[in-house]
Amino acid sequence: MSNENHDNTNWMYMLRTTQQHHVQLSSFADQKANIIIASNCIIFSITLGRLETAVEYWGVWSLLATSTLCIITAIFVVAPLSLPQKRPAFSSKNFNPLFFMHFVAYSHDEYQSNMMHIMSTKEGVQEAMVRDIYQIGRVLATRKYPFLKLSSALFIVGMILSLVLFAIQAAMLS
Repeated sequence: MSNENHDNTNWMYMLRTTQQHHVQLSSFADQKANIIIASNCIIFSITLGRLETAVEYWGVWSLLATSTLCIITAIFVVAPLSLPQKRPAFSSKNFNPLFFMHFVAYSHDEYQSNMMHIMSTKEGVQEAMVRDIYQIGRVLATRKYPFLKLSSALFIVGMILSLVLFAIQAAMLS
């Protein structure tokens, strides 16, 4: 194997692995957020169903409030809630030819022509993959994982707070 082929294999492998890793991290965040949403919807529903008999317990209100906050923050992880933005032009440095929201505004012929131009050189492919990795990473770092961390923290704090409030109130009533 020539040194040139080995070099091509290395950079392609590195970029592909990095891109797959980022996509997998995004999928993990979505799965964890969906677990938080489902479990808190169950907690919320059961608590709300028992509200008549437990309306005077502070822990119930704490549980309802934190479950609601957990659901809302976890939805920010999985829902595409970003504001609509103008799609960048093909020639723009912000255009990501690998991201569907960027290329769907263009015709198939325009997109194919642009992709053929990008794929005509090693540098073009590298640039497109690096841009895609960067943009996926930005979404993970600025939206998915911060909201997932917040939702998880709210869940833990909500459970502890509800139990403490139930214990305090039970002690006061006995």
